[in-house]
Amino acid sequence: MKKYFTEDIPGLIDNYEDRPEQVEMAEAVKLALKNSDCLIVEAGTGVGKTLAYLIPMAEYALDNKKRVIISTYSKALQSQIFKKDLPLVNQIFPELKYEIIFGAGNYVCARRMKEFKSKGSLFINALDVTDMMHFIKEGEGLRENTKFHIPNEVWQNINRQKPLCQEESCVHFNKCYYWSMRRKLRKAHIIVVNHHLFFSDLMVNKKLLPESSAVVFDEAHRLEDTMRGMFSRQISFSGYMELLHELEEFLKYKKKTTKNDYRERRAQIKAAKHEFEQFMAGIQQELSLIKTGTALLTHSSAGVNAYIDIRAGLSGLIYELNDTIREEDDKGRKKYTEYLLLSVNEQADVMDMWLKKNSQAYFYWAEIKGDKDTVLYVTPYELKKDFEEHVRFNYECVVFTSATLSAGENFNYVVKQFGLEDAATGLLKSPFDYKNNSLLYLEKTLPVPQSPDFRERLTERVEQIIEMTGGGVFVLFTSLDLMKKLHREISEKAHKMPMLIQGQASPMELVREFKKEPSVLFATSTFWQGIDIKGEALKCVIITRLPFEVPEHPMQKAIYNHVTDEGGNDFAEIALPRAIFMLKQGFGRLIRSKDDYGVVAILDSRITGKTYGKLFVKSLPEARITSDVNDIEKFFETRVLKHNQF
Repeated sequence: MKKYFTEDIPGLIDNYEDRPEQVEMAEAVKLALKNSDCLIVEAGTGVGKTLAYLIPMAEYALDNKKRVIISTYSKALQSQIFKKDLPLVNQIFPELKYEIIFGAGNYVCARRMKEFKSKGSLFINALDVTDMMHFIKEGEGLRENTKFHIPNEVWQNINRQKPLCQEESCVHFNKCYYWSMRRKLRKAHIIVVNHHLFFSDLMVNKKLLPESSAVVFDEAHRLEDTMRGMFSRQISFSGYMELLHELEEFLKYKKKTTKNDYRERRAQIKAAKHEFEQFMAGIQQELSLIKTGTALLTHSSAGVNAYIDIRAGLSGLIYELNDTIREEDDKGRKKYTEYLLLSVNEQADVMDMWLKKNSQAYFYWAEIKGDKDTVLYVTPYELKKDFEEHVRFNYECVVFTSATLSAGENFNYVVKQFGLEDAATGLLKSPFDYKNNSLLYLEKTLPVPQSPDFRERLTERVEQIIEMTGGGVFVLFTSLDLMKKLHREISEKAHKMPMLIQGQASPMELVREFKKEPSVLFATSTFWQGIDIKGEALKCVIITRLPFEVPEHPMQKAIYNHVTDEGGNDFAEIALPRAIFMLKQGFGRLIRSKDDYGVVAILDSRITGKTYGKLFVKSLPEARITSDVNDIEKFFETRVLKHNQF
């Protein structure tokens, strides 16, 4: 394995630097493949983890004629692996075949596109191009590859939608972008997907991704949230109303329906709409959703008084659907009817589960979303059973990797969440020189965040550090309210540099503005992770509070309560490790290359005043530590001096 990184890769990458950590990770992945193990690897910034798992995976796939899957949280990393990293690996293994696939809704449907185009000028006006088919063909039918902006209202009329897909019976089937991709997957050694698509495919019994022997979960620190969301079941007001609308359309085109039957079924749909509206209105009132926005239903609480029986309300329609499935000759119509029947039964099952709350394995909650849509959820407490059943038993080797998987140099949190007690683990620290290139300031004198004078003193300290740095500062918050107040107070004073704040533009636009000149950016969770700014544009990260989450959301409340009910310690088992993960992500914004330098200032005095503060510090890269704020100014003076000497 070492040969690839000492002889092959150096000739393919300009200014390639030898990184022992990268080779160590590659060897660990190769061993896990050989032994059919599960492996958890935390790889610090600069390790080069992507090539460290791609090369042994490629070698394994070719030598054993097997297929592997790479799954990422973000589409950005998914595309980077496919467009940048795998072409590099392909030069070492010329026979390697690899593909990327996104969710079906990301591909254009040629049939729907032609139908929409024929409806009039909206298509051309919306896209402002003369030959749309040429442009979309150039991007292989994938929205993200298209070189122009496609408005959502247009895309929803031309993309592939599973219920409307005619599959083999479609005249475009052989040249369909989506189905062509599906066929290519069968020949690929490596398939690059994202977590959402990977788990949604599991939910439909692996109908999309072909059988594979190994899977790598990159950005594995996002796996818990993704999986919990994907394994939740839900019924929403808008979703159910859309289903009833589809049933109305089905009736219009159903053959052999008498006028009396048609009127009776239409009346049933109308009654079902009214009943569901009344039901949801009752839920909103009982749970005070209009006021609170969310509600958690505990097993010990009484069931809500509102009640509905979806199957009983749509009994006539269910009969019609079953009748059509038996008699329909057209494959496309039959498939669509099966989809409608499945949807009715799924919605009925979720509603039944939500109302009865019978299973202790789930928690039950509701929310009104930003678009005023009311949604009812059934969400699992534990993930390990589903992970074991759907992943561990289906793949010979499973690899978890991220820059953030350990807390205090152990992997207990991840191990417990996914049932990985038998997994091999590795903690590879960043090869960057944090000792010389970074300073970690730990606050000692400010009052704790709960103190009445915390904000005033915090504002003074943030302003002091900004003055010392001269710009290039991220000020990270856990509270929108605190962020807005500090931004307003500091911006009102005389400052020569721009004071940007999250929300005034998109994250990408804010980053562009931040890079133009020395600036300060006030931000919350969006900028704690996933933002990559190299060089002197970012040289200081101020963390105003330790990122302990406040379990206000029903999903958080339920998980915390469950740990306590099971006799555990919710602070030690959930709150602390999650806060450590987030702090590591925030710290990770600073040093993105070997030439980067700067200061991370943690202004929450609990970092030095509480016992658990040591665990936070132990989890961070080994920067030089100080609690003397004047050292920040000295650090930058030293860096400027060194810079001027060259």
